[in-house]
Amino acid sequence: MGTRFGLLAIRLLVSVNLLYAAIFAKFAGIPQSVALFTQMSQAFHGLISQPAFRLGSGVFEITVAVLFLIPKTARVGARVVIVWMIVILLSHIVVLGYGFFFFDAIVLLLLAVSYLLLTGRHFHQGEGHNMQNTAA
Repeated sequence: MGTRFGLLAIRLLVSVNLLYAAIFAKFAGIPQSVALFTQMSQAFHGLISQPAFRLGSGVFEITVAVLFLIPKTARVGARVVIVWMIVILLSHIVVLGYGFFFFDAIVLLLLAVSYLLLTGRHFHQGEGHNMQNTAA
């Protein structure tokens, strides 16, 4: 029961964080978000415009958040969150610098890894149990 609640809490924390960032920062176009994505656009020599970068990132984050919220797709969602957070961390290390969003990405990365580790043991135990039943 406690593990189930913990897994739900992880999924909610990560998904709400991604949804908040997408809706209230990227889609709303707050100045800090616009400034960060302007830096990213300039790092790519303007090949991707700031609005396309910002809004595309927001759409992607909403998709990932929904994927992570649905129990049947949560493990896939966790993997995508891990990859996305690594990309975000690298963008902060190389272009943007360290700040709140850098540390937020670290926390989300750790939560997604924790989710995979916790559910991995659960799934492997369940698979082993099913295999024993089918072998008998």
